[in-house]
Amino acid sequence: MIFSTTAITERKNRSARALSSVLKDEDTVLIYCGTPIQKPGGFDQTYPFLPHPDYFWLTGSRRAYGVSAFTKAEGWVDFVLPVTREEMIWEGGAEVMPGKDLAEFSSWLGKRNSTRVFILGQEGNDELVKIQEVFSRERRKKDSEEVELVRRLASIANAGYLKVKSTIRPGISERQIQLDYEAAILQAGSEKHPYDSIVGTGSNSAILHAIPTSRIVKDGEHVLIDAGADIHDYCVDITRIFPASGQRSSQLKNIYDIVLQAQKESIAMCVPGIEWKDVHLKSAKVIAQGLVDLNILKISAEEALSTNAVSVFFPHGVGHMVGLRVRDVGGPYNPNPKKYAGARLRVDMQLEENHLMTVEPGLYFIAALLHDAETRRTYGDQINWLEAEKWLSFGGVRIEDDILVTSKGAVNLTEVVEK
Repeated sequence: MIFSTTAITERKNRSARALSSVLKDEDTVLIYCGTPIQKPGGFDQTYPFLPHPDYFWLTGSRRAYGVSAFTKAEGWVDFVLPVTREEMIWEGGAEVMPGKDLAEFSSWLGKRNSTRVFILGQEGNDELVKIQEVFSRERRKKDSEEVELVRRLASIANAGYLKVKSTIRPGISERQIQLDYEAAILQAGSEKHPYDSIVGTGSNSAILHAIPTSRIVKDGEHVLIDAGADIHDYCVDITRIFPASGQRSSQLKNIYDIVLQAQKESIAMCVPGIEWKDVHLKSAKVIAQGLVDLNILKISAEEALSTNAVSVFFPHGVGHMVGLRVRDVGGPYNPNPKKYAGARLRVDMQLEENHLMTVEPGLYFIAALLHDAETRRTYGDQINWLEAEKWLSFGGVRIEDDILVTSKGAVNLTEVVEK
């Protein structure tokens, strides 16, 4: 198991205290690990199994079919699938954490006569949402072993970034850069890729989720790489910029310095008690001022935030929670999130000690936005369109790091990757 017994025990104790504060004596909470899904026509073949993150965080086990049950009277009770003789022969066995035989679960649950049973990790009524949020609040707080794992993953990702730094040059393709990066992190110890690696050169660097293509890097262009590393679903999410020639052009330096300043000022705000929306607005203001200085915005930075004009060039939120999967638990699902400076935020909450956030401001020249008729009508006299269009072939810049929120200040867990 990747986490110590001490860490798992503390997670169970923390979550037990939190759940006990909102549950009634006769309530039961269940967390299911999940069941492998068979491939169509695959007989004994299944898709790669991923345990539910709530279950994995609580138990440290990735073995399918398990159930963790909680009542105020008994605390956490784990039910696990024993290793069979056939499994030992075909698979070599598996780690199995201590617990009752899974066959006893139905009987155990029936004897509780629980008035209410809440299953975390599934959609439900307002009461279930409330209980899920209580549990998630504890999961958001990264313990020391989680933090050290993320640091380790940053070092693994760094192997990939060092590799591409040595191979990026005019004439190489986006696809080859992807292959170089991903091979390097797998060799360094990553189990898989936490998300589809993003690689974009030239105007493709303005595509927020750019899929690597056969496009060739040209002299004078830069390459945006957004990629991480993954062990047991824990991951890092990092973005860096590489000039094809090895040196930043004056054009790239102008945009890069704006985004880097936005990131620095936003990272400095990542302390307990700060609203995440204010971290976003800090980046938006720095980017807006940079656009004013470049004669691309015809209004003040403050006006660009109030009218949302800055979102034409910074259309996404400044970041999200990360750690256990690339979109770690960031608050109750909200189908209609508020917009701030024109961007919808994946996280809209107050930061607490040991939250782990990505901080990833970006400045882009996106043809789909700059040529959009509605955008032109809305911001017609606020943007210098002729000047903005000069940058279309440039693409965009994003810089991303994973930041631990502490009472002593923000801690950059991915700073090992050179900017």
